[in-house]
Amino acid sequence: MKVFLTGGSGYIGSAVALALKKAGHDVLALVRSEAKGEPLKQAGVKLVTGDLGNPAGYAGAAWGRAAFVHVAQEWSAQGPEFDRKTIASARDLLRGQVGATFIYTSGCWVQGLTNDVADESTPLKPVRAASWRPAHEQAALEMAKDGIRSVVVRPGIVYGGQRGGIPAMFFGTALKHGAAQTVGPGENHWPLVHIDDLAELYVRLVERAPAGSVYYAVDASRLTQREIAEAASRAAGKDGKVQPQKPDGTPYHEALMLDQQISSEKARNDLDWRPRHESFVEEADPLFTLWHSAR
Repeated sequence: MKVFLTGGSGYIGSAVALALKKAGHDVLALVRSEAKGEPLKQAGVKLVTGDLGNPAGYAGAAWGRAAFVHVAQEWSAQGPEFDRKTIASARDLLRGQVGATFIYTSGCWVQGLTNDVADESTPLKPVRAASWRPAHEQAALEMAKDGIRSVVVRPGIVYGGQRGGIPAMFFGTALKHGAAQTVGPGENHWPLVHIDDLAELYVRLVERAPAGSVYYAVDASRLTQREIAEAASRAAGKDGKVQPQKPDGTPYHEALMLDQQISSEKARNDLDWRPRHESFVEEADPLFTLWHSAR
């Protein structure tokens, strides 16, 4: 399948682009610069330079591709508007194509605080950092009216690979301060997913996810932020030492303090998705080694 993907030079996007290419798809990735996209180019992924704020800059190259996979995240104040523009651009590019597919990337923070184990049927209570996401998810799913097979994926907190994701901040603070620093006391649960497992799920979403479906992408662990930090501290040679830090009141810190337990049974049952990495704690040593090798 000919696939267009946003965020090709990003943490998640680059992994997804490589997984799709490995699965035999013809992948065109949107990257910020040729230099940042060089590793993808070497792997046979085609590149187009541009950014989310200017859909006209990539529309010509993306025209005629059967699948549009939106992975890019813009964390500036303009992020929600850029995201809205990308959804509109995808609709325009895919409308009228036979077998057109749109994969929209949301996130676990749209779920908000979970009182028990949440799944795709649990009502959303998004925190500030994800307050605009439900409307954008709905806009994506409404592409079905234009004959587009649209799917929403909500990844957990992603870890692994050389970049390490959010949990790698514990490696960094352990090395710098002698103890991994949590946001708040760290008793809250984090739903996690390894970058390689997440990339594999995207391949399955592109190839066979039912139209209008929504999926959480998380492993089966139920680790607290503190347990993750302690494992990272041990891997960094700091004997599991942890220093709780006072949250700064930002939407980002609010999200990191969410207590969330989420099930991905739907993805496992519908798409036969079987994560190979189910515990950050058990893999902390090799995760640290890979992350540290890229520093």
